[in-house]
Amino acid sequence: MFRDWIAVGLGGMLGALTRFGLMHLFSWIGPAWLPIATLTANVLGCFGIGYASQWAFDQQAESVWWVIGVRVGLLGGLTTFSSFAMDLIREWQNGRAALSLGLVALHLVLGLAAVLVGLSMARSS
Repeated sequence: MFRDWIAVGLGGMLGALTRFGLMHLFSWIGPAWLPIATLTANVLGCFGIGYASQWAFDQQAESVWWVIGVRVGLLGGLTTFSSFAMDLIREWQNGRAALSLGLVALHLVLGLAAVLVGLSMARSS
């Protein structure tokens, strides 16, 4: 179990550094490209979690420490959008399309609202 925590921590560090590197790389092109850095991180993370999840399932290795490090740490550090997308696909595949669509709506509405509230609270303090 301790190996899982170390793998997630190291993977998270590598994922966060990769995301930061993408932001730095795209900022050289110009600040207008920063949203493309986020898009790139999200797409890479979604591809990675799809591939890693299927591979781990096929190999019966879903709970192996380094697989957890890759899926939760590396890809989670790169983007939590990949976890969000994987959750949606799993619910959809399990016949819960309405739940998937509801989660999309909740993530968008609550996430955007939380950003606005955070901005507002920071401005007023």
